[in-house]
Amino acid sequence: MSKTGKIYCFQADYRASTQFDAHQVPDWLSLEVHWKGYCISTVPWVADVARVLGVLPVDDTPEAWMNYLEELGLEGVTQVCCEDFYEDRLYS
Repeated sequence: MSKTGKIYCFQADYRASTQFDAHQVPDWLSLEVHWKGYCISTVPWVADVARVLGVLPVDDTPEAWMNYLEELGLEGVTQVCCEDFYEDRLYS
């Protein structure tokens, strides 16, 4: 059995991400927009399948995901603690 990917959480600057089209987000990413900007998390059970099929050329590391998000047009991408990321959702 191969190892499965991890959930990684990121934030990106909403105002600076002018080249990003939120309607074109692939299924292996979860996207929310609120006062902190774009909040993105990976969906590993989808990403793992996409990687095996060859449609997702991203290594399962935070750095690789950050580069990928920047290629999608997001600016100011930073990794955030997933505990904080999901805790914020409870208060939204």
